[in-house]
Amino acid sequence: MITFFRYIFFLSIITCCIATLNLHAQPICTLKGQTPTTAFPVCGVKSFSQGSVSICGTNSIPVPVCATGPNSFIATNKNPYWYKFTCYQTGTLVFVITPNTISDDYDWQIFDITGVNPNNVFTDPSLFVCCNWSGVGGLTGTADTASAANQCASAPTYAQGGVSPFSKPPTLIQGHTYLLLVSHYTDSQSGYTLNFTGGTASITDPNLPTYTNASGICGGKEIAIKMNKTVLCSSIAADGSDFSITPNASIQSAYGVGCVNNFDTDSIIVQLNNPLSPNVYTVQQLMGTDGNTLLDNCQNAVPLGTQASFTITSQQLVKADFDYTIHWGCVNDTVDYFLKAQNATNWLWTFDSATTSTMENPGIIYSTLGQKTTQLIASNSVCSDTIIKNFILDNYPPKAYFSAPDYICPNEAVTFTDSSTGLLTKWHWDFGNGQTSDLQTPPLQNYPNTNISTNYLIQLLVTDTAGCTANYTKILKAVTNCYIAVPSAFTPNGDGLNDYLYPLNAYKAINLRFTVYNRYGQVIFYTTNWTQKWDGTVNGLAQSAGTYVWTLSYTDSQTGEKFSLKGTTVLIR
Repeated sequence: MITFFRYIFFLSIITCCIATLNLHAQPICTLKGQTPTTAFPVCGVKSFSQGSVSICGTNSIPVPVCATGPNSFIATNKNPYWYKFTCYQTGTLVFVITPNTISDDYDWQIFDITGVNPNNVFTDPSLFVCCNWSGVGGLTGTADTASAANQCASAPTYAQGGVSPFSKPPTLIQGHTYLLLVSHYTDSQSGYTLNFTGGTASITDPNLPTYTNASGICGGKEIAIKMNKTVLCSSIAADGSDFSITPNASIQSAYGVGCVNNFDTDSIIVQLNNPLSPNVYTVQQLMGTDGNTLLDNCQNAVPLGTQASFTITSQQLVKADFDYTIHWGCVNDTVDYFLKAQNATNWLWTFDSATTSTMENPGIIYSTLGQKTTQLIASNSVCSDTIIKNFILDNYPPKAYFSAPDYICPNEAVTFTDSSTGLLTKWHWDFGNGQTSDLQTPPLQNYPNTNISTNYLIQLLVTDTAGCTANYTKILKAVTNCYIAVPSAFTPNGDGLNDYLYPLNAYKAINLRFTVYNRYGQVIFYTTNWTQKWDGTVNGLAQSAGTYVWTLSYTDSQTGEKFSLKGTTVLIR
């Protein structure tokens, strides 16, 4: 609440500038009981104790009787708890709120929420019934001796102009549903006790809780029990021991619908270990392992032996299921699906959340690989069931590849090493020398010595389990000489003969470095690639005829032997 003095200060601020009411923002209320939609259910025969009060609340509350006049103020749901009750006999309501710390300031307001969203209390002034927002601490509530039906904000003491924390009892209407907001203006977090101590109205349901009906849920593994009134979620034994089902049903657990966010429910789900067969069944109330049967908000118990019958039909036992067969392909894969649903008359297939089919046994062509997801909804006029299966298409197309040298020296045997990928079953080699092989690891191959370099086309064809093939080819060059040497002279005149200076026949050289120096010791050419040749120029300028020094270092790729050579070459023009 906002006291009268705080309200006067608020008005003075408003008249000169824009200001906020609270210097410190309060957290939003989220706990059960702290919002209108999750209010505690109460009745008139029980005391309700709140040990502590969490600090929260940001919403304003319409208080029509305090909206104008000298004591007008803006109320908020500060540190609230909400209580819900129904009137079963028209009359007056008397209650008292006793703070655990007697000096604490508690305020309250009652709303009639019959047929409306409980959250409308924040916006709809017409839901207002009565209130007391007095700033005086101590007991508060309604009393026949109270002087006023409502009390607005006031100072915290009578000496300062405080008003009574008690209001006259409101008149409740039979059949209407109400909310009581208890707001803790003091931030001590100390709790309180709420007692309904009299009046002529009755907020206690005279009817005992009982079953309205029971029914089987599709699939046969759950039973729904509908109550004639709400029962406390805390009175439902989680192990399902409140119930027995005959004949021959094994109960696994039970829970109340909506109990995650509420204190009471009128719908209970009983879960079974195994699906029921088509038959007529009876669910019966037992004493649960928690020491009670189902209890309503006034602690009235469902009588032991309370029963309800229900029927399980074959239509309720619809079950979705299917098999599939994969036909692997080289470009596309085809999957044939086979319906195995039970008690279904309709079916809807969904493939990868994209393609659908209502065929009984569809076939789907997949052009991409990876995980595939298939959903089947099998249904009849009563129930439906869904199943999802995943599988992986991993027949990635074969790739042919092998390693072999780029060059072969005279009298040298060649090793070909397969590194193809895929689910391979066949290999076929053609070595270009008239020899072939169907082995994954083929024998060494020899090539004839000739006076000129000769290119040979090497081919590998691989085949996988689906009959898909892949091909890889490579040119193997058989050279006439592998002796590495540097010419003693060259003539860069563009006639196509001895135009360049470079290491000859360095096919088997690795880590090669070739450097050319002029007569002054300056580097005028450098390469690590023996096929890059010096053309007798530097920066496009032809160098003069004369003797040039070169150095050559390399490692023999076959033997690992290292060489470091030095010599001279004459440039002739």
